[in-house]
Amino acid sequence: MNLPNAITFGRIALIPVFVILAYGDSSASAVGAFFVFGMASASDFVDGYLARKWKIESRLGKFLDPLADKLLVAAALVVLVDAHDFPLWAAIVIAVREVAVQILRIQIVRSGADLPASPAAKAKTFSQLGMVGWWLLPWSDINAGHWILLGLAVATTVWSGAEYFITARKTQLETAR
Repeated sequence: MNLPNAITFGRIALIPVFVILAYGDSSASAVGAFFVFGMASASDFVDGYLARKWKIESRLGKFLDPLADKLLVAAALVVLVDAHDFPLWAAIVIAVREVAVQILRIQIVRSGADLPASPAAKAKTFSQLGMVGWWLLPWSDINAGHWILLGLAVATTVWSGAEYFITARKTQLETAR
């Protein structure tokens, strides 16, 4: 196991810690959940950077990294809907896209091809992580920042999902020729 993959496993291990803190009933727990979520989110950029810099990218890492992101965001969405008045419709849009793209990614990897993260997918990840972080903070009420970040996250989620499926279809057509 290389260091980037170990960091990815560490991100997955932080998810239960995040959930426990996020369900705490104090502002300190909320801030703790925010920081654990932030640490896990930052590790997403660190593991990819190190893997590319040290030229130790692996199939395992290419599979686990986006899966870890999806698990972290899924856990956060459950907490947000359940305890923070997050709109269920937005959580469903985000969750459906994540599951659909993960299934697509698995199919493509099984066929021997690769489906690297696109710039739109990176923007999606950044906007989702920022939005979740904002919603986790112990605000006295939901403010304009919540809705702006939610709109951005949903828009980039739909955009990047559509892009993945269009790219996959083009790849299938080119391969069939």
